[in-house]
Amino acid sequence: MGRVILILLLGLQCLPAQKPLARCTDCHSTSAPPLSLVYRRYLMFDSSKERIRKHMVDFLTAPSKEKSAMPEGMKNRFNPQKHPVFSPSDAQRAVQELIEQEDLIPRIVVPKRRNASKSKED
Repeated sequence: MGRVILILLLGLQCLPAQKPLARCTDCHSTSAPPLSLVYRRYLMFDSSKERIRKHMVDFLTAPSKEKSAMPEGMKNRFNPQKHPVFSPSDAQRAVQELIEQEDLIPRIVVPKRRNASKSKED
């Protein structure tokens, strides 16, 4: 019996852990502002990913109305003080995952330039 329990415990450790952002998505897809909106709101105030990361982690580890980047009406509607508290490591991972998911830079496609000599012939 002890061997079975040990094997089960070892097997559970091998399973991939739930991504930290999945914990956020549960509420932010139903009863809270969409994560894309939250990220863009922080982006309006901080163009640096490092500052965005710092402010978001700061909010997630100690949620408060003052730390929220949402407009006043949304703060009143969603009450940021009741936001779940994250450990610093979970907050860091969730914010990093959100930044990678929502970052627009990798999505920008620069069209190839036509050859200058070809355009003169056209």
